[in-house]
Amino acid sequence: MENKNLVKTETNKKKNIIKYLHIAIIILGTIFISLSVFHSNLWFDESYSVGIAKHSFSGIWTIGASDVHPILYYFILHIIGMITNYNLIAMRMLSLISLVLVGILGYTHIRKDFGEKTGIIFSFLVFFLPVSAEYAGELRMYSLGMLLGTILGIYAYRLYKGNESIKNFIIFGLSSLLVSYTHYYGLMLAGIINLILFVYYIKNRKTKGEALRNFIITAVIQVILYLPWLIVFLGQLASVSKGFWITLTFPGTLIEILNMQFVGTLSSTIGLIFAIAVFVYLIYIYLFKIKKQEEKTDMKPVVISLLIYIGIILIALLVSLCMQSVILLYRYLLILTGLFIFMIAYIISKDNNKYRITVFCIIVLVISTISNIGLIKENYDSRNDQFLSYLQENIEENDIILYSDAISGAVVTTYFENQSYFYDKNNWNVEEAYKAYDPYMKIIYSIDDLIQNYKGRIILVEGGDSSSLLNEIDQMNENCKTISREVFETGYKGNTYTIEIIEINENAE
Repeated sequence: MENKNLVKTETNKKKNIIKYLHIAIIILGTIFISLSVFHSNLWFDESYSVGIAKHSFSGIWTIGASDVHPILYYFILHIIGMITNYNLIAMRMLSLISLVLVGILGYTHIRKDFGEKTGIIFSFLVFFLPVSAEYAGELRMYSLGMLLGTILGIYAYRLYKGNESIKNFIIFGLSSLLVSYTHYYGLMLAGIINLILFVYYIKNRKTKGEALRNFIITAVIQVILYLPWLIVFLGQLASVSKGFWITLTFPGTLIEILNMQFVGTLSSTIGLIFAIAVFVYLIYIYLFKIKKQEEKTDMKPVVISLLIYIGIILIALLVSLCMQSVILLYRYLLILTGLFIFMIAYIISKDNNKYRITVFCIIVLVISTISNIGLIKENYDSRNDQFLSYLQENIEENDIILYSDAISGAVVTTYFENQSYFYDKNNWNVEEAYKAYDPYMKIIYSIDDLIQNYKGRIILVEGGDSSSLLNEIDQMNENCKTISREVFETGYKGNTYTIEIIEINENAE
């Protein structure tokens, strides 16, 4: 009896140690991915998020209809912005908190459904794969989509395993709807998972009659609540066909897909080597550990997750080919990364060699630390705000801002309330979507009238070390005088800004 009690006590101690280690990983992981997010830099996509979030809910809906993403993230960002006076760091917290919550799911859900070992490895990878720190502070919807997609996968599997409570159906349906309103990869994820569950319930309708009824009710409610945006989505398909900024290359696109979760700020080559090493380790565990176990391991969770992950990539590729436009972009895969990390964690948890797992975790930690150091240097680079400081010192109240490179110019528009003009000389057909920058930005398709009739100072913003816009203006108006020209290289996203201050005056020499 004493021996049984002793064994029980030792078992409880071991469980407590694992539990406390899991909590420690969540705390340390949160700190780790937080180190690079406390900055006010923006790149173009982030400036768009901030711009559209400053509009009303109805304005976000209308403008979002001309964008290439749904609007839930912008709605939430709008609420945060109203509360914090659109403080950029505060707005970044949405992405950080979303990723932290994904890591916590390893403790609250994955651990309970798939065991302590799978749960702790899942949380560790969520926090310490290079992709997490990279997107923890990104002012975009990807981290939120990852959270909602992971919740959807967890509750879909709980329903599949027979835990068909009303609460689980509600969370399943809500997460399915919300991830669809967050990103179109989320819509594909929700569609596939709902289809899988539907087929499963139809196949087992004799014993799952009540569950089938509850599922159908949940699905119908989802469709009704998504119908307003589904109409918008059908209209967006035409504008996505003009997605000129995305291209497919071989083997470039394939490498980006393979190393998306592993590269961070490292070189593509290092990221690919790291990814291949992880895949080799997983194959080794499956072939030489899982396949040789006397007690058969249930691989359905991994198989289903893998089929969904690859299936969405193939669907995106097929749609790209049919539409002659590319919607297969590596960062969109962050929506599915919760499933991807689960697959890795589940397989590794079947490796009984704790030393091998420890070495694997150390390698992940080292590589992620190197990547995070690079990210911290990039985000806190002293050069990042030099172009803004220069503008703040030199811009005057009545100056207008003019640019033909929206990637650089829109960022400047986000920081200043001077009237700005985007010279869309390539006719990108983005006038409706770029109303996100209203009321401070207007789109013009010719600068003739502006340059010939305007008198005063103009701030030109050009990307890279370019003066193409200045040269064009010089040729149009002989009364244009260049006051200053400065080139600013930034660490953040490697952007370069050329700022030229010119003055147009009838008496200019």
